Amino acid sequence: MELLASSWQNNAAWYLLIVVIVAAFAGILLIMRNQFRKRLRWMQQNMLSSSLADVAEVAVLVDAGGIVDFINPAAEKILKYKLRSTRGKHYSSLFTLIDPVTRNPLVWLEKVLRTDCTLTGNALLNSAGIHELQVSYSIQPLHYAEVDQPSYMLLLRDQTEIHAMQLRLDHMEMHDQQTMLLNSKSFESRLKVAIDQVRQHGVKHAFCLVSMDQFKLVNDSLGHGAGDVLIERISRILKEEIDVKRDVLARLGGDEFGILFQESEPAVAARAAEHIRQRLESYEFEWNKARHKITASIAFVPLYKGLATPNRILSIADAACRVAKDKGGNRIHIYKPNDQEILKQRGNMVWLGRLKKAFEAGNFRLVAQPIHSLEPQEFKKPFHHYEVLIRLYDESNQPISPDEFIPAAEYYSMMPRLDRWVVRQLLQSLKEITQRVPRPIFAVNLSGQSLDEPDFLQFVLAEIQLAGISPAMLCFEITERVAIHNLELAQKFIGTLKSLGCSFSLDDFGTGVSSFGYLKSLPVDYLKIDGSFIKEIATDEVAEAMVRSVNQVGHLMGVQVIAEYVENDRIIQILRDIGVDYGQGYGISKPIPLDEVIQRHRL
Repeated sequence: MELLASSWQNNAAWYLLIVVIVAAFAGILLIMRNQFRKRLRWMQQNMLSSSLADVAEVAVLVDAGGIVDFINPAAEKILKYKLRSTRGKHYSSLFTLIDPVTRNPLVWLEKVLRTDCTLTGNALLNSAGIHELQVSYSIQPLHYAEVDQPSYMLLLRDQTEIHAMQLRLDHMEMHDQQTMLLNSKSFESRLKVAIDQVRQHGVKHAFCLVSMDQFKLVNDSLGHGAGDVLIERISRILKEEIDVKRDVLARLGGDEFGILFQESEPAVAARAAEHIRQRLESYEFEWNKARHKITASIAFVPLYKGLATPNRILSIADAACRVAKDKGGNRIHIYKPNDQEILKQRGNMVWLGRLKKAFEAGNFRLVAQPIHSLEPQEFKKPFHHYEVLIRLYDESNQPISPDEFIPAAEYYSMMPRLDRWVVRQLLQSLKEITQRVPRPIFAVNLSGQSLDEPDFLQFVLAEIQLAGISPAMLCFEITERVAIHNLELAQKFIGTLKSLGCSFSLDDFGTGVSSFGYLKSLPVDYLKIDGSFIKEIATDEVAEAMVRSVNQVGHLMGVQVIAEYVENDRIIQILRDIGVDYGQGYGISKPIPLDEVIQRHRL
C-alpha cells in the first residue's frame, strides 16, 4: 500500500513538472509571438513610412485610439511638428479637421472605426500657425498581415489653389469683364428669384431692358475702342441712377443693359426708367474732341404672375425694345398683357401656324454634326460621335434657320412636342446601325420645357425599349441654365438614364452662375464650353484664360471637355495646346444628313 502511494506521488510530481514545462514553453511562445508581431508591425510601418516620404500629401498614421505612430515630411512641414515630437501623442493635440458646412470638428477616426471603410471628403484644417486651410481628406484602415490591431492612415491635400481659382472663375462667370457688372446668366438667376417672389408672395418688381440707339454708329465711325469706352461710361451712368442696395444692374449684351427694380410700385419704377432715359439723352459722348449725342430705347416690363420664366420676360422685353426703336428710338415702351405691337414684332402669331403645319406635313429633318477628338492621331480616324440637330424646310425645300422657329416653339410651349419627335425619329434610325467598335454616340438636345413635363422621362425610357437599341449610343445634352432651373429634377433624369448606360453633356458651360458648384452636383460625362469663348480664343486673352480654366477644372472633376464653334485650324491648334478633348464646328465638319451618317455605321 505504501509502495502504491509512493508511486502515485512520483507520477503526480512528473505530471506537475510536465505541466509547468508546457506552460513555460507556451509563455515563451506567446512572448516570442508578441515580439514577432511588434517587429512585423514595425517593419510594415517602416516600409509604409519609406513609401510616404516623398508623397506631396500630408500623411498621418494613427492607431485605433488616435495615437500618432508616424507623420511624413509633408506633414512635418505643414503641421510645424517633427516626427519624434508627435509619436505617442493624440492627433487632436496636433491638429483639428472642421466640417466646412456645420463648422463642427470632424470625428473622422470614429467614423472609420465604425465602417472600416475608406472615407473621403473636404474639410478645414486648423493647426499651429494654420487657420482653416482648405483640404481634401482620405482616411483608410490598414490591416497588417499577422497583426491583430489595424492602423489608420489620414491623407490631406491642400486645396487652397483650386479653391482660389474657383473663386476667381466664379467671379468671371458672374460678371461682365469689361464693365464688372453682372452678366446675362447671372442676371437671369436674379430674375428667376424675383419671379418666384411675385408668384408666391405678391412682391412687386419691374424689369427694364436698356438698348443703346447709336452704338453701332459709334463702333463703325469711331472704332471699337470708342465703343468700349462708351459702354463703360454708360454703365457708370446707370449705376448712379439705381439704388445699388436694392436694385440689380447687369450688362446683357453688347449694347444692352438690364435693370431689375426690386420691391417697387410699377409707377415708381416707370418714373425711374424715364429719368434714366432723360439722363442718357442729355449725355454727350466726347471722343477726339468731338461730341456725340446718345439715346436709348427702353423696354419696361412689370413682373406679373403669368410671366413664369426669365426667358419669357427677356423675350418680351427684346420685342418691346424693337417696338421702341421702330418708332424712332429714345423712348420707353411699357409692356401690357396681350400687347399687340409686341406680338406683331415677334412674329410668333405667324410661326404658331407654320409650326403646326410643319408637324402635319413632316417638314422637319435631322442632321448630325460630328464631335471629334482633337488628339492628333484620333483626329485622323473616322467620326463616331455626333450632335443631332433639327432642321425645318419650307415649301420650296429651303432650310429655315433654327434661330427663327425655336424661339417661337419655346414661346408657345411646343418644345416638348419637338423634342419627342426628335427622340422618336432618332431612335428608330439608330436601329439600322450594326457597327459595334467603336460604338457611335449621338447627342440629343433637350429643352427645359420637356424636362419639366412629369411623363417625359417615361417617354424616353419607353422609346429606348421600343427601339431595342443600346442606350450607350445615346447622349443627352441639357444646358447649364436648364439644369440650374430645377437641379433635383435634372439629377433624377440624369441618374435614371445613366443607370441604363446613356451619357450626358452639359451644354453652354462657362457663362452660368456658380458653374463649378453645379457641376459637382451633376454626374455628367461631357461639358461643352460656351461657343462665345471659343470664337474669340485666338484674339481675346480673357476668352483663352476662361477656356483654360474650364478645361482644367473639368478634367480635375473627371469630365471630358468639348469646344463648340471650332471654325478653323488656328482654333484647333490652340485647343490642342490647352488640352481640350473634343471639338465641334465647321472647322471639323458641317452637319451631315442623319441618313448618311447612319449609312456610314452599317457594317
